[in-house]
Amino acid sequence: MTDRKRWQLSRWFKIIWFIVVGYCIFGLLVEAAVPHLLPENAFTTYVGEAAKAGVFVIWFFLIWRIADAIRGIYGPQSALYLDATPFWRILLDVTAAFLLAAFCFAVLYLYIVRLQGPGAFSADLNLGEALYFSIVTMTTTGYGDISPKSGWAKFAVSIQIIFGFLYTVLFFSIFAGLAGRRPPT
Repeated sequence: MTDRKRWQLSRWFKIIWFIVVGYCIFGLLVEAAVPHLLPENAFTTYVGEAAKAGVFVIWFFLIWRIADAIRGIYGPQSALYLDATPFWRILLDVTAAFLLAAFCFAVLYLYIVRLQGPGAFSADLNLGEALYFSIVTMTTTGYGDISPKSGWAKFAVSIQIIFGFLYTVLFFSIFAGLAGRRPPT
């Protein structure tokens, strides 16, 4: 395969990923807005069902981007990766992955509330409060104003705490690797 064909394939792959992730985020927003902001009808149900599959697509995308950044920084081609990838791009990828993960957990909390009722958490969650709770949980700040009550809610929060801790360690590891490997300018 020639370099031009490889570049074109890579470009189409990126466009398709952008469309898929964008549609999944749209579907998750629609799913989170039902029944508070949008009525439940055939369209919102269809989009919501697609959003359930979308969560897995977003998680695979996050894992792929994180693994790509780690392989680029610590892999055998690290000098080429660091020369070719600007610092802002690496920072943007890591931050976007963190925010997407927080959003996915927030939507998961809304699913738990929808399935188990408002008693799953100590407060009735809407998308804004779920996102707030997700970020507070992932950063392990834990103000205590919202807490999990049901078994599934506690399980999901525990997974997010572990993910947030490991991601923070990974985040600082990536930037320590960047600081140690990037040639002085």
